Amino acid sequence: MKNTKKIMILLSSVIFTLSLVGCNRSETGNKDADGALEAFNTIVKADLKNKGFHNALQHWGFKLGTADKFEWTRDTSANKIDFAMIVEADPLIKAGLDVTKLDSNKWVYKPAETEGGVKLPNRLIFPYNVSDKKETSNGSEDAFRRILKQDPMLIKYITDEKHYMLMLGEGNSVHFTETLGSSDEDMEFVFKAEPLIKAGLDVTKLEGTGFKLEVAGKDNMDSKDDQLVKSYKLK
Repeated sequence: MKNTKKIMILLSSVIFTLSLVGCNRSETGNKDADGALEAFNTIVKADLKNKGFHNALQHWGFKLGTADKFEWTRDTSANKIDFAMIVEADPLIKAGLDVTKLDSNKWVYKPAETEGGVKLPNRLIFPYNVSDKKETSNGSEDAFRRILKQDPMLIKYITDEKHYMLMLGEGNSVHFTETLGSSDEDMEFVFKAEPLIKAGLDVTKLEGTGFKLEVAGKDNMDSKDDQLVKSYKLK
């Protein structure tokens, strides 16, 4: 009986130790990326009616406005667009943007169309490819986790804003709040301004577009580039 008790105590100790290891294991391999994963999932769960799945692209999407969406892939091997920022194009076109002058390797223009019975306006898409690794994800949360696990350094925590930043290369990023409802901006799309200005955008005509210009070293001390920012209040 004594030996049996010793074995049972030993087994219990091992199970408890393993459970602690499991609780402390990082979801993505990085503390900031883990925090970003939790914060982003909280945002989506708070408004599930705006989450959807785009079968043709194998993308999850979260609707932010009439046409504005943030999308992330179910499988990074499905295509070259693993993340995408999508905004309505017409306000920028009215402010001078000539979409034909944008680099087609970095921007996608989608004309107005009807998809799934829904009429969609002209859209401007900034895509980002993380990798071509085959992934088998289970739902939107697992899909986002798997992408961040491939490259957790895509995430940066901005302490003074209490926002996470998902960096999509060359000054483009998605910001989202650590705590939903704690600030005036729950999510933000940030685009490097220079390519859009070179394509004809007149930044003096941004009023009414939903975008604002943040000048490097003045409005944004952390950026070396002027940026176009579109903010979203979700709660």
